[in-house]
Amino acid sequence: MEDAGERVFDWIESPAENCQFVVTPNVDHTVILSENEHLRAAYEEAGMVLADGHPVVLASRLLRKPLPERVPGSDLVPRLFDESGTRGPITVFLLGAAEGVAERAAERIHGDWENVQVVGTYSPPIGFENDIAEESRILSLIDETSPDLLVVGLGAPKQELWTHRHFRS
Repeated sequence: MEDAGERVFDWIESPAENCQFVVTPNVDHTVILSENEHLRAAYEEAGMVLADGHPVVLASRLLRKPLPERVPGSDLVPRLFDESGTRGPITVFLLGAAEGVAERAAERIHGDWENVQVVGTYSPPIGFENDIAEESRILSLIDETSPDLLVVGLGAPKQELWTHRHFRS
């Protein structure tokens, strides 16, 4: 967890052309990976792959390629927010979830972490990934706010595929 947080902050402090993304596979994701070549491509280009579930960590040990620990995204993001107190302020855009969820999360973030500023939220409509105009709108919203960190909560594998398709945009 500590190394993952350090690496993300290194990316935040780096030039924009060093844009990276993180994926956090669990057992379900590994099954999808075996069948979905686009998801495999996303994982291959990810800047960091972190084990979300204990079974993934256990399997890594059985395969003699041990991972040090479980690092779910749901723990990593608050850890980054905590570290912003010593590392410096960060800006965040929250993409995904049902209508109103991101706004409530932003309120909580602002209440709990004074060095984290949520600069944008958006809950895209169902099927947005097949709508070029909607995808352009989302990319514009993100671009306009220029966040240090984009937190994507669209569910797997949609979030990995969408992020992979656009992370250089």
